[in-house]
Amino acid sequence: MKKKQFLIASGVVMSWKNKYFLTMKLTLLAILLFVAQGFAVSSYSQGTKLTLKIENQSIKQVLGTIEDQTDFFFLYNSRFVDVEKKVSLNVPDNSIQNVLDELFAGTNIKYEIVDRQIILSKQERIEKQEKDHDVSGVVTDKKGEPLPGVTVLIKGSTVGTITDFDGNYALKDVGSDAVLVFSFVGMRTLEVPVAGQAKISVSLEGETIGLEEVVAIGYGTQKKANLTGAVGNVQMSDMESRPLTNASLALQGTVAGVYALQSSGKPGDDNAVIAIRGVGTFGDNAPLVMIDGFPGNMSDVNANDIESISVLKDASSSSIYGNRAANGVILITTKRGSDGKMKVSYNGYFGVQKATRLPSVLNSVEYATLRNEASANSGSVPNYTDEDIQKFAEGNDPLYPNINYFDVYYGQANTQNHRVSMTGGQDNLQYAFMVGQLDQDGILVATKYKKTDFRSNIDAYFLKDKRLRLSTKVAGNLGVKGEPRSVWNATWYATLAPVYPLQNAAGEYMTVNGELNPYASIKTGSTTEIRRYNFSGQAEAEYRIISGLSAQITYGYNVSTSNQNAFNANVVLANKDGSKKTEASDLNVTNRTDVQTMLTTLLKYDKSFGKHELKLLAGYSEEEFTYEWQSGYRKNFVNNDQRVLNLGDAATQTNNAGAYDLGLRSYFGRINYVYDGKYLFEANIRRDGASRFASENQWGTFPSFSGGWIISKEEFMQNIRWLNSLKLRASWGQLGNQNIGNYYNGSDILSSGQNYSLGGTLYSGVAIRDMTNKELSWETAQQLDFGIDLTLGNGIEVTADYFDKRTKDLLLRGQIPGTMALNAPYVNAGEVQNKGIEASVTYRKSFSNGMKFRATFNASHIVNEIIRMDVAEQLNSPKAIKVGAAINLLYAIENRKIYRKL
Repeated sequence: MKKKQFLIASGVVMSWKNKYFLTMKLTLLAILLFVAQGFAVSSYSQGTKLTLKIENQSIKQVLGTIEDQTDFFFLYNSRFVDVEKKVSLNVPDNSIQNVLDELFAGTNIKYEIVDRQIILSKQERIEKQEKDHDVSGVVTDKKGEPLPGVTVLIKGSTVGTITDFDGNYALKDVGSDAVLVFSFVGMRTLEVPVAGQAKISVSLEGETIGLEEVVAIGYGTQKKANLTGAVGNVQMSDMESRPLTNASLALQGTVAGVYALQSSGKPGDDNAVIAIRGVGTFGDNAPLVMIDGFPGNMSDVNANDIESISVLKDASSSSIYGNRAANGVILITTKRGSDGKMKVSYNGYFGVQKATRLPSVLNSVEYATLRNEASANSGSVPNYTDEDIQKFAEGNDPLYPNINYFDVYYGQANTQNHRVSMTGGQDNLQYAFMVGQLDQDGILVATKYKKTDFRSNIDAYFLKDKRLRLSTKVAGNLGVKGEPRSVWNATWYATLAPVYPLQNAAGEYMTVNGELNPYASIKTGSTTEIRRYNFSGQAEAEYRIISGLSAQITYGYNVSTSNQNAFNANVVLANKDGSKKTEASDLNVTNRTDVQTMLTTLLKYDKSFGKHELKLLAGYSEEEFTYEWQSGYRKNFVNNDQRVLNLGDAATQTNNAGAYDLGLRSYFGRINYVYDGKYLFEANIRRDGASRFASENQWGTFPSFSGGWIISKEEFMQNIRWLNSLKLRASWGQLGNQNIGNYYNGSDILSSGQNYSLGGTLYSGVAIRDMTNKELSWETAQQLDFGIDLTLGNGIEVTADYFDKRTKDLLLRGQIPGTMALNAPYVNAGEVQNKGIEASVTYRKSFSNGMKFRATFNASHIVNEIIRMDVAEQLNSPKAIKVGAAINLLYAIENRKIYRKL
């Protein structure tokens, strides 16, 4: 609605006659415009009605709101007109004159309306300044109890006082236009204009930011105060100053009971290994990650795009996701648009990385001397002569070098990240667009990663009262990762002794003891490049049938493709004796495509009546996964620059391929009930089916129940002044797990490539290579949780939980005699227990100048134990499966002592 007018002036050379006639025309035009303005301002300004409800915003923000709602725009000089003053305003359906009169009441701002322009200026005060006077009053809490120790300050000064034991305060010589600021730990800061009053008594409200938080739960949101399950939340506002190259790193040290450790510093592979309340299975222990309601990978969402992260830790909170939630659930909600002007923001950083610490190494002389000493101690011939050691010391012969190979393979690496976001919208349409690029070099030679990504969230509302919502969520990224053809060789040869030459005098790369030289191979082109494309799209519609009842349908599609080009270059290396060693080139190309679709329908009911609050949810979900891959290999390429498969020797080629698919189907429901705001109950049930199992074992049913009691709302707790909130929680539930490596465990699979000889001729054949166990069924995780949530009046919040999780019918590949010449089947093998405690303590503080402070400490203690095995223990090194021990127990021969012969 807002219109902007511009007056553009430029220098023009003209005769005096032209100027004269032009002046007459402009004068006549100005008179006509002035008459028209008189009618326009009278009709528009009087006919325009405004409704404003403003809480503690600056005058400047209010002016912007008026401009958005009308054709008016404001002109003023901020040097003379104070528009930063905070005001509160509530004017329903009023004229612009009445709105401005109330807005500028008590200020020195005057206004003049000219057409649709409103000119603001400073009003010179000619009235006599009112005399300062004394102000006193009483400060109480919401229960009417007096608050001692409240700080009362005159805003913008250091003049103030503190309330006494009965909440009384008194200030002398307070200006009539002053503002009093009341602040107290654990209470919301309050500002009150004096406005000539001599008696000002106020009531402060508790700082309940943590309890009023709305957190994401399965298929919806819920106030933190009403949660009955164990749900952790990550404050993403704290992450804005952290250069996160992977969103999973936001979980490090932020949620009690969540273990998140960066598995590698290699660019593109720096995602964290995440375990929620320990390791509870022999298979994949990774939690389910839902990004805006669709299963995904945390590396596919940029940390800057995330609005919130919720971690569902117990069975009650995560059971709504059933067959994929046994290891916990991480819910990621990305940023969305909102009403108001378009906002464009940029976030970027540049940094330099290097190894925190590398081992100190010997120089060549030290190494050769000690090597000879070791040889002498073992009765062997010395490895180096005195002449060799002298040449190492002189350092002028490249065949007798002094090389720190850590410095050869490792170095400094640059990292930069840039991101632009655009959000905004109107009443019926909100949008958010984000795009960015990460460019990261690795500290290990030839390691790098470059990723470009985008995300778009659009919400549109239709029909009367916005009964119909249509939403789209689209995201994609392209990541290109480079690394040495053999990362293991590169890291191993970085520990090479300093006596081995890298290059000879002619600049030729040297062999290492007549064998390969990984650094030479890397520099010649022996690298792997992986290009990964990911696209995710969702379309969602929600229709409000009647008040409180709505239906929702969501369809999601995700596809990931990757191309891996692993090349060993043709390398010619020199030996110390002058001979040459040649390494032949080869190329392995692998293409993978992973497609996932999901259809979800929901029926939601939310109603409050009297002291009762009821939420109902019923849903159906169907997921399909397809995966396929192809690979090709050739040797002896024409050069090291063109890494294309058909340029290799066709006589050396091989190829392979595979394809798999999987289906999941689920029915689920949830009941949330709150009575009188203090008695909480929730029940979930989910019926899951998975195509991995044989038909008679495909389905499983997984229920959960939880309850809560907000004791602090009881009448007998109202006189405890130091307590803001106290809630007790308890939950019990079961979750299913079907995540094993075999897609077709319930079927006998024929494998190709099983050639056989018949009559002296070799024929292609197929055979069963994997034993099947058609009795295999779901792995079931049963969890019991007791929790407490406590908020004190001094701004301290405490959350603590005790949990006991038992995973039964563990999925494990069994053991069979090697004479059967088949791969062993999966079996339901036993039971594992995870029990422990977790707690987090948060301190919040708001200051009168607007600054806010928050600090959180969390800790957890978890005991993991295999309590039963229904199959034989697997006592294999380096890790064993043994009753009474933890999963992933290190198993080796114990070293009692070292025997020495003197």
